[in-house]
Amino acid sequence: MSPTRSLKTFFLIALLTLSACDSAEERAEKYYKSGIALLEAGDVDRALVELRNVFKLNGQHKEARLTYARIQRERGALQDSYSQYLLIVEQYPDTLEARIALAEMAIDGGSWEEAERHGRAAQTATPTEASVRAVVAALDYRDAVLAEDSVAARAAADAARTVLEAKADSLIARRVLIDYLANADDPQGALDQVDLALAQQPESLELNMIKLRLLSLNGDQSRLGPQLQDMFARFPDNEQVRGLLISWYMQEGDTDGAETLLRQLAGRTPDEQGPWMTLVAFLQQTRGPDAAQAELDRLIAAGGEKAAFYRAARATMDFAATRSPAAIAEMETILRDAPPSEETRNIKLALAQMLIATDNAVGARARVEEVLAEDAGNVEALKMRAAWLIQDDKPGEAILALRTALDQNPRDPGILTLMGEAHERDGSRELAGERYALAVEVSGNGAQESLRYARYLIADNRLDPAGAVLENALRVSPQDVALLASLADVRLRQADWDRTAGVIAQLRAIGSADATRAANGLEAGLMLRQEKIDETVGFLQGLIDGGDTDTAVVATIVQARVRSGELAAARSYLDEQLVRTPADPQLRLLSAGLFVLENKPAEAEAIYAALITDLPEDEAAVRALYALLLWQNRPDEATALLEAALQRMPASPVLRVIRAGELEKANDIDGAIAIYEGIYAEDTGNLVIANNLASLIGAHRSDPESLDRAFGIARRLRGLDLPAFQDTYGWIEYRRGNYKDALASLEPAAAGLPQDPLVQYHLGMTYLALERPAEARLALEHALEIAGASSLPQFIEARKTLDGLPVAN
Repeated sequence: MSPTRSLKTFFLIALLTLSACDSAEERAEKYYKSGIALLEAGDVDRALVELRNVFKLNGQHKEARLTYARIQRERGALQDSYSQYLLIVEQYPDTLEARIALAEMAIDGGSWEEAERHGRAAQTATPTEASVRAVVAALDYRDAVLAEDSVAARAAADAARTVLEAKADSLIARRVLIDYLANADDPQGALDQVDLALAQQPESLELNMIKLRLLSLNGDQSRLGPQLQDMFARFPDNEQVRGLLISWYMQEGDTDGAETLLRQLAGRTPDEQGPWMTLVAFLQQTRGPDAAQAELDRLIAAGGEKAAFYRAARATMDFAATRSPAAIAEMETILRDAPPSEETRNIKLALAQMLIATDNAVGARARVEEVLAEDAGNVEALKMRAAWLIQDDKPGEAILALRTALDQNPRDPGILTLMGEAHERDGSRELAGERYALAVEVSGNGAQESLRYARYLIADNRLDPAGAVLENALRVSPQDVALLASLADVRLRQADWDRTAGVIAQLRAIGSADATRAANGLEAGLMLRQEKIDETVGFLQGLIDGGDTDTAVVATIVQARVRSGELAAARSYLDEQLVRTPADPQLRLLSAGLFVLENKPAEAEAIYAALITDLPEDEAAVRALYALLLWQNRPDEATALLEAALQRMPASPVLRVIRAGELEKANDIDGAIAIYEGIYAEDTGNLVIANNLASLIGAHRSDPESLDRAFGIARRLRGLDLPAFQDTYGWIEYRRGNYKDALASLEPAAAGLPQDPLVQYHLGMTYLALERPAEARLALEHALEIAGASSLPQFIEARKTLDGLPVAN
């Protein structure tokens, strides 16, 4: 090919390429104009198709992408809209509309980091634009709330109010003002703002819920019912709204109204059993079991495909009331000819629960396995299997089962809670915490999930986040006594007297017997923690004078007097109470304990012996007398007392633990282990029993199978900040040859129990295994110094080991 011809070919290719580029841009523009025309004509769906064609030809067509993102946001396709706006700011960072839209959507979705990023960028570019000022007010207000800066919060609210003067339709600014007024004890002002917001967005569930809460805070009962009824009309499928409306009917004493509503809901889907069972549960709670059973009988008589389900429900109800074998027999009869189906599997699972309640774990597990053989992904069956696997110290297998369940229902708080328990049993506390936190999230701050997570946090002494979890749950369940009592306990631990008093006031406002009892106990505890002895006694005596004869109240008064060193006053007061109720076993037990403090053991022993005669199956007096006899150096009598009590109460875990302790002291380690194995089989979740059993196995058995067994029991102790647990776990890791893991637990254990010679011995031997002889010598010398002349084999070993160690310079 000649040079001239090659040059012509090159220019031809270049010309064609340029023509193609021009053609693509021109076609993109045609699609854009067509899309706009369709949009103006009201044909939104076809307009979106044309705009997508623009992106295929020209991915940087700014106006087309803005139009598309705007439409999708208006249509509620927020995820697509958000991603389109993100593309715009990546290509054109100074696009104000995109920045504002992204910030507003991020605020609505609670994505505050994204809101900060885009909102502050918009603020830098155009600080005076009303929409930008609304976003900035929201960001500043959140910062102020987190910092507990009331001055800054008020300034942000004032800024939001100024925005509304110029842009009355700014819901973001109005929400700032609503929240500020609600928290500034101006519920009526907040309510006025909510009404203005609802005029713009009457179908907003969030705004309607805010209005409902404000009406409740304002005590406006006349508007509360109509608001709930309006919300039910707007959101008939929302379970929370239904529940709130039913609760309102009940609060107003209108049981008929609540029943009518539930029948109306069930009638919408007559072939679905769920709404009918809700009605049955309501009837049982409000009108009694006879009414609930009558409703089930009516449903059974109506026949149809669900008759077997209602028969099973009737049997389940009978069993719950009577534990009758006939109910189990009825379930077996229902299942005998039942074809495989989801309903049949649910009945099998209900039967499994009955069998568990009658201690027939083998039968229960068989039914669950039948279900899983038919449906390997059955969530409830997998949850039951996982619970058993956790109980059997097989957390890894439990987690696998729960992952399968989670694939079916990723937002089931029960699955997530079980996963947390499995991770705890496996010693993975961080993973457990993540699962408990997620369970709280997916349950919408459910009471049970929040309590479980709060207890986990409290165990790690993370009191601030525990308090936050409980406060969030109380926003959803403001009258839950267990949540309030747990929150008060957290505030007491923090020595936050003012906030504790606030929670106590909330309990008193509920007014129920449980709430009042909890409030009384907490108030007494608060005053005792503040060393207000006289005030505590006066308060509690006032309860007694008002008719509260709870023995715990008397015990607290005695405790208060004892704490202040007033033993004579405590005795005088207690004797007065015993004159009124001389046979009260709790007061007699309290009196005996006080005699011990007064150094009058004979009087205490007489009372304990009388209590054992009067109440031979009450272990409290046995435990107290056993301890008293040991204190008086009368071990043979203590053992005889214990053996007699065990004959009467052979299943008592407490008495069996005491017996195991005796056997351990007598060096009958196998006997002690056998007792602990029996107790552990009954309740594998008991941390103390798990620790004791694992400690005995790990310290006294050397075969690999036993050490693996000890590790399987003890691994849940890993990461717990309790020296005794740290020592158990650390020594088992030492025995298994994992010296670095052992040291990580044994160093804090030795620091926490500096006067326990065995713990110091364990630490010394671990240093030696890690070839740190100087530290080993120090720890072993310390162990022997504390142990004195003890002849335990561990200290004999320590002396031999020291003889072979180099002397420190």
